[in-house]
Amino acid sequence: MTSKTFAYVRISSKEQNIDRQIDAMHSLGIDDRDIFIDKQSGKDTDRPQYQLLKAVVREGDTVLFDSITRLSRNMDDIKKEYSEFSARGINLQFLKEPMLDTSNDTSDVMRQAINDIILTILGAFAQKEREEIRQRQKEGIEAARRRGKHLGRPKVRLTEELVKQFNQLYPRWKNGELTAVALMKEMGLKRNTFYNKVKLYEQRLIKEVIIYIKIKYLL
Repeated sequence: MTSKTFAYVRISSKEQNIDRQIDAMHSLGIDDRDIFIDKQSGKDTDRPQYQLLKAVVREGDTVLFDSITRLSRNMDDIKKEYSEFSARGINLQFLKEPMLDTSNDTSDVMRQAINDIILTILGAFAQKEREEIRQRQKEGIEAARRRGKHLGRPKVRLTEELVKQFNQLYPRWKNGELTAVALMKEMGLKRNTFYNKVKLYEQRLIKEVIIYIKIKYLL
């Protein structure tokens, strides 16, 4: 069976920008359909797309991460997941920590020991960084509240012209005439804005179909 390469991308919240990690995976030839994305904290591994990825990958496959911190920010979880993937014969590659590539020969006892030490140290740093980030966030929120500042990111609103353009291009994208990347580039939209718009648009279409059915067949 032919092996495949997948990618896992994670950001801690919807407010963070995921484009850099996505672009890095695209540059390595990974298609969108093979990229698993979670917008969730790395405090543990209970993330829907990560768990789906683990269910999909098979022996001989490779999973790319931007950094070990994308796998988790908990030292014990990092070591556990790393060992589990290795035991299943699944290669892990971390763009920022290439020394942890599990496809390398680790049969040598000393090399394996060194690898374990590096993994423990990087895992400890990842966990420590998360604790520091949480503390800074807590202090920042408290400081902002004391000053009466509004917290939160303003919603992106499309102009009337962009809405019309989206309505024209959506069917072409849905029919496979345009890729999502091409449509986003054409409209100058970020990935999150595009997929949020798709969700709202399709919800509206469903409501319109339901209203039509009620009028035509039920009233």
